[in-house]
Amino acid sequence: MLELQKYRYCFMAGCFAAGGSFFGKMPSFLDNMDFEIIHWHKAFTIIKYFPIVLMIICNVLNWRYFLKALQLTEQTLTATVLTSASNYVVSFLLASLIYKEPITWLSTVGTSLIVLGLWFLCDDTNKTVKSSKDK
Repeated sequence: MLELQKYRYCFMAGCFAAGGSFFGKMPSFLDNMDFEIIHWHKAFTIIKYFPIVLMIICNVLNWRYFLKALQLTEQTLTATVLTSASNYVVSFLLASLIYKEPITWLSTVGTSLIVLGLWFLCDDTNKTVKSSKDK
């Protein structure tokens, strides 16, 4: 678990990227819901456009943590892959839980492969074996 500590900014950037896309879809999701009583009220405009503000905040935090992740990892490719993969997984979970998007076998297999790839990428057993042989 300690080896994942150095990748925490990658995962946080991925989560905020997923949050940005989640809140970006929210206004159209609210339009499709039946709010006949609230449509005429001014509060509906605030409720409808508040997710856009949250989307902007999530995207700014995504950039902030991604830049921190780039500074802390040895390779920029590692930070990019970890951020993108965690974004895909969190987006899949949010879409299926909140927006009730269908979970197909193909999306489940794809998400499983992404998680497996993350595990292989973050696994430090190869570095530990090499460093013990060098001593």
